[in-house]
Amino acid sequence: MRFFATLLSAILSVAQVMRAEPLTEYARDDRASEVTVDVDARRTAPFGLPPTLFGTFTENIWDAVYGGVWAQILHNPSFEPDHFSAQNVTDAMRYGRLVTDPSFGSGYVRVEPLVEESDRPGRFVRSSALGLPRPWEELRPAGGRYEPRDGDAANSARALLVMGLPKREVGVRQGVYLPADRVLTYRGSLWTKRAGGPAALAISLRRRDRPNEIIAHTAVGVSEAVWQRHEFTLEVAKNTIARLEKLDFCLSLADEERVLIDNVLLWPADHIEGFDPEVIAAARALKTPLLRFGGNFVSGYHWQDGVGEPERRRTLLNQAWGLPEYNHFGTDEFIRLCRLIGAEPQISVNAGSGDASEAAAWVEYCNGAPSTKYGALRARHGHRAPYHVKYWEVGNELWGDFQISWQTPEGNARRYLSFARAMKRVDPTVRLIATGADIDFYEKWNQELIRRAGDALDLISTHLVIGMQPGEQKQSGADDAFTRAADLAVPVGVGRKLDEMREQIEGDARSRARVKLAFTEWQFWSPRAEDPRFTNLGGAVNSAAFFNMLARRADFVPLSNMSNLVHFAGIHRQRGTLFVTPSYYVLQLYAEAAHYRPLAIRVRTPMYDVRNGNRRVPQIPDVPYVDALALVSPRGDEARFYLVNRHTGAEIPAVINISGFPASSESTLRQIAHDRFDAANTPENPALIAINTTTFKNNDRSQLRLTLPPHSISVVAVRRDARAADQ
Repeated sequence: MRFFATLLSAILSVAQVMRAEPLTEYARDDRASEVTVDVDARRTAPFGLPPTLFGTFTENIWDAVYGGVWAQILHNPSFEPDHFSAQNVTDAMRYGRLVTDPSFGSGYVRVEPLVEESDRPGRFVRSSALGLPRPWEELRPAGGRYEPRDGDAANSARALLVMGLPKREVGVRQGVYLPADRVLTYRGSLWTKRAGGPAALAISLRRRDRPNEIIAHTAVGVSEAVWQRHEFTLEVAKNTIARLEKLDFCLSLADEERVLIDNVLLWPADHIEGFDPEVIAAARALKTPLLRFGGNFVSGYHWQDGVGEPERRRTLLNQAWGLPEYNHFGTDEFIRLCRLIGAEPQISVNAGSGDASEAAAWVEYCNGAPSTKYGALRARHGHRAPYHVKYWEVGNELWGDFQISWQTPEGNARRYLSFARAMKRVDPTVRLIATGADIDFYEKWNQELIRRAGDALDLISTHLVIGMQPGEQKQSGADDAFTRAADLAVPVGVGRKLDEMREQIEGDARSRARVKLAFTEWQFWSPRAEDPRFTNLGGAVNSAAFFNMLARRADFVPLSNMSNLVHFAGIHRQRGTLFVTPSYYVLQLYAEAAHYRPLAIRVRTPMYDVRNGNRRVPQIPDVPYVDALALVSPRGDEARFYLVNRHTGAEIPAVINISGFPASSESTLRQIAHDRFDAANTPENPALIAINTTTFKNNDRSQLRLTLPPHSISVVAVRRDARAADQ
C-alpha cells in the first residue's frame, strides 16, 4: 500500500513539473556536432505569454530616478542637511564615486575608482566645514560667508544664507553634466529672500574648477524680505561644451549683499513633463508593458510625502539606501511616467513602517472616485479621473533583517491578511501580491502565507538579486571558467526551484489552481566586470535564458519585473549621455512576443553539470549549452525561435526542424553577440553592443540552419507561407 502511495506521489510530482514546463524536452548528447531543435507547431501550450511577464521597475536608488528618469539636474536643490549614511559619506570622501552593491541585502555600498580628476578624493571636506551641504561647494575661497538657516525656508526645513563681500565674488557651485549634445537651453527656478539691502544674484555655468571661465550667465534681482520665486534661462553657445564634460552650476553675489537661497531647480528645456526625453524614448522603444514602483525604499516610504505641489514637498531620508529623498517623483509622477511609456502601473505599499490604513488610503488615492476622501485629494492635485492601478504588492523583501520593520513568517502572513482586507475594501478588483521569499528559503515563509492567508492570496512574490563573483561560489578557489559556467546555469536551477514552489502551492487546497507566483525583482550582479552582471553581455545571456525559463512557466509565473528601468539592467544616463545595456535589448526582444504561445520542442544538445556552484543554487545537473524556446504568434502567422548559447568558448551550429508550420522563403535573424564575454556599453562607447539584424534564405521550408556565436542570444523569426498547406 505504501508502495502505491509513493508511486502516486511520484506521478503527481512529475505531472506538476510537466505542467510547469509544458511541451519542452532536453536530450543530452555531449558528442553532438550540432544542436538540433525539433519543433512541432501543431502542439501549442494552453496559454500565451502575458504581457506582464516583461515588466521592469524603478525606485529611488542612486541614478534610477534623480539623475535618471527625472530630468531635473541639480542634487540637494533645497540645501538640506546631508541625508547620506556615514558609510556613504566616508566612501565619498575617500573615493569620490559611490556604487550600490545589491548582492548584499543590507544595502552595502561599494566604491569604484575615480573616473575624473574633478571628483578627486576629499573635495567636500572644506565645503562641509563651511556649512555647505553635499554636493554644494564654495565658488571661490571665501571662508565663512555661508550659514545654513533652519526654520526659515521656502521648501522643506533649511535655506542657505550667502553673505557677499565688497568687490569680491562670493557664491556656491555644484558639478553638473548637461545633455549639451541634445539641447542648449536650460531653464530653472529658485527662491530668494533679501537678508540685507537689494541684491543681484548671478546664475551661471562655468568650467569645472575654473570660475573665471563663464559659459552662460544670467541674473535675478532680490528686492523683497519675503520669499520670492524666480525663473531663469541659461543659453549655451553651440560647440561650447565637450562631450562628457563636467561643468559648475553657480550662484554668486558680487558685492556686500546678503541673500537667502532655497530650492534651486535646473531643467533641460526639452524635458517632457519633468522627465528626460531620451529616457522616455528609450523606455517607449523597450515596450515594457508593466512598471513597478518598488524596492527596499518602500518599506519606509509614506506616499503622502510625494503628492501635492512639488515645490512644497519635503526632502527626507531614504533610509533603505542612506540617500536623500527629494519627493519630486511621487505617485502622480509615477503614473505619468507609466502613461508616457505605455506601461501598466504596479505599486508596492509600505508594509514595513506603514500600516494597513495607509495602504488602503493609497489605493483610494489612485483608484477612488473624486467623491471619496483620497480620490478628492487626487482631484485637487489636478487628476480627477482615477488611475485604475490593478497590481499592488504588499511589502518588499520583508523576510530580510536589512528591511525596515522586517517580519517573521508568521508576522508577514498576519500583516498581509490585514493589508489585503483593508485594501480590497477600498477596491475589490485589485490584484494583490504578497511578499514571498526567495527560491532558496521559501518553504516555511510561503507555507505560513498559505496557511494563514490562503483564501486572500492572488499572487506570491519571489526575488533573485544574485551575486555572480567567485566568492559567491561554494567551490573553494573557483576560477573564472568555473564561475562563468556556474553562473550561466543559474536560470536552469531557478526554474527547477520554481517547480518546487509550484508543488507547494498546488499541494494545498487553499491555494491550488488559483494562486500564482510573481517574480517582481531579478538581476545578475558582480563587482567584477568580467563576471555576468547587469551591464555586460554575460549578464544579457543570463537574462535571455531567464526569460526562456519564465516563458515556459508563464501559466504559473504570469508576472515578472527585470531590474531596473534606469541604472541597472536597462537604460543608463551617465555624464550627460544616454546608453542602454545588452540586457535592455534582451527585454526588448522578448517583450515583442507578448501573447505568443510556446510550441512543443525537443532540444538535443551537449550539457554540463554544476557541483558546488553559486551559493543560491549550487547543484545544477544537466545544464544545456543551448537553451531554446519556440513561440507562435496569436494569429499563427509567425514563429519565433529564441536560442541562447551558454558556451563561452565555442560557436555552436544549430538546426531547427519545423513540422506543422510551412515557413516562407526568408527568415530574419537578430543576434546579440560580441567576441568578449564582458563587453558592455559605456558613455565613451554607447553602441558597442546592439541587436544585429540580418535576413537569410530558407532552402528548405521545414528546416533552418544557423551558427550560434559563443555567449550569444539569437532570435529567428519566420513567416508562414500562406501558399503552402500545413505538413
